[in-house]
Amino acid sequence: MIMATTHTDLHGEKLSREALESGARQIKDRYLPINLNHDIRYPLAGRIVSAEVIKLQDGEYGLQAIGEIFEESDSLESLTGDGREIAIEDKDIPTIAVKYDRTFRNREGQELINELSQISGEKETPKEAVKKALEPISTLVLLAGIFVVGSIAKGFFTKLGSDAYDKLKNALIRYYRKRTYSEQVLDFCFLVRENSKNCEIHVLVVDPTEEKINEVFSSKFENVDNQLISLSTGQLDIAQFVFEYQNQTLLLLYAVRRDCVPLFIKI
Repeated sequence: MIMATTHTDLHGEKLSREALESGARQIKDRYLPINLNHDIRYPLAGRIVSAEVIKLQDGEYGLQAIGEIFEESDSLESLTGDGREIAIEDKDIPTIAVKYDRTFRNREGQELINELSQISGEKETPKEAVKKALEPISTLVLLAGIFVVGSIAKGFFTKLGSDAYDKLKNALIRYYRKRTYSEQVLDFCFLVRENSKNCEIHVLVVDPTEEKINEVFSSKFENVDNQLISLSTGQLDIAQFVFEYQNQTLLLLYAVRRDCVPLFIKI
């Protein structure tokens, strides 16, 4: 498959040959997940296992990749990788870090990003995630950590402080009141250290409203700690847990093994 080229795309953007070569090098070291429209709500469909930059017939360049698509008939053993792992966040974040996509380039989105930048402080500059889906789901990711299992609620509140905690909540409420896009995802990503490795804990609020945001912040994410403590994953070597906050309840959507394989775990 051709993942990207140096052509000007439908968003009016153009990747350099150097950017494609950088992508090929990263795939040699890490598995690249295949997911639908960059939408974290859905389990991974497969993984990119190799890639190289090739010259196209018109003189432009493309990143040609080989991917593995997961099927229902696959066993967990048959999907065991070659030792490579999915890339996850691995730094200790003093307050919060912010990732956003192109849907936040408008005036309202930039006002929110500026507010979040002031809350996070000078050390954590907000970063725009590159998404080449034609119509990406509007997604804002707020990262925090690193914590130990069972201490997310206390650690997150302590790192931010009560004033910044309230400012963060109010900034999000003001933005999501406007319902700029039909589909929106607010992703709280907590980094947890266990057995000397980091794990990403994603808590999704889909189509955020003032009521939903107030409920999540009022809980101070204690339900996240409770869920993680109750999970028994054995030797599965989990890299990500993805939860969704629905009707005041935290539901586990799926997990991801370090070799990029999605898992469905019962609590």
